[in-house]
Amino acid sequence: MKVRIATAALAAALFAPGAFAQGSDELWEVKTQMNMAGLPPGMGGSTQQICRDKDPKKEVERRRDTQDCKVTDTKQSGNKLTITMTCPRGTAVLEQTYNASRTEYNGTMRVTSKDGEMTMTMQGRKIGACDAQQARAQREAKTEQMRSDAMKGQAAGMAALKSSQDEQIRNCNAAVQTMDMHKLGTFARCRQSPELCRAMKDSPQMKPVATACTASRDQFCKRYQTLDGFALAEGNKDAGEMCGVNPDAIKTSLCPQAAKTENLGFLGRFCPVEAKPIAQKNCAGRDFTSAPRDKYTDFCSRYLARNSLEGEPRAAKPAAKGGVTDTVQGVTQGVSKGFDKIKGLFGR
Repeated sequence: MKVRIATAALAAALFAPGAFAQGSDELWEVKTQMNMAGLPPGMGGSTQQICRDKDPKKEVERRRDTQDCKVTDTKQSGNKLTITMTCPRGTAVLEQTYNASRTEYNGTMRVTSKDGEMTMTMQGRKIGACDAQQARAQREAKTEQMRSDAMKGQAAGMAALKSSQDEQIRNCNAAVQTMDMHKLGTFARCRQSPELCRAMKDSPQMKPVATACTASRDQFCKRYQTLDGFALAEGNKDAGEMCGVNPDAIKTSLCPQAAKTENLGFLGRFCPVEAKPIAQKNCAGRDFTSAPRDKYTDFCSRYLARNSLEGEPRAAKPAAKGGVTDTVQGVTQGVSKGFDKIKGLFGR
């Protein structure tokens, strides 16, 4: 609103007594300095060359940016000119005092609106003649181009925002499918930064993302407490913290279910107690290098990477992403070295 009032005030400030004289239109160099609440001192100054119509009232009527405004009063007394212009959102009063030859002036512009008052000081110097109609056409063409560029820029910005939002939503959806909490982005850290998540949910621009990703996080946490979800998340402890649950408690509750359904993948990775009798029966003496693969091959690899057949846990490598890691690659390098000893104990 203040910008629109300031624009109208500036338009009025372009009028001078020279416009009343007969003959050619006049080219003026005008220096302005704006003072308004919230604007740092020394800011808002400019120097412009302005071509003025001979009739100030026509100047207002012909300018596109002041078509909603109306010159309600024009007074000239000696070297002093006062113009009052009323616009839909405020009133502007221009006062200018000229030198004797009317080639220079000092003036002020006061704009009053419900937002407060703005004052602009100005100094003008006549520097030649010009064609106001042509200058106005050029100015309006430039203004229209700026408006068009601004609209294109805004459209491009909105398109970029939409694309970014769609990408975030896709990532949040993928987090549930892959059980990778990092794909939830900011919404994986709402317990640590509740204000940020709340602000995003309250933002009109970010609300679609916040709504979709919050729903995805809830689905992630629900799936985390199932056999396939917990296994796919690798028992990630950070995921448990995000969901407000204890990974060890989840694992303990799921192991009996895995044993009942003989979910060997889950048992081999997370349930040494339930997996021990299966391992002693099917893993002792197993040749992992030449024997054909069967349903116990991966189970034995995973179990023996973490436990001995006596049921004692092996020293584990640091867990990736804060959770339990499937160390099959390490097994292929290390388990084979220990199998000779295992076969010596259980294979003869």
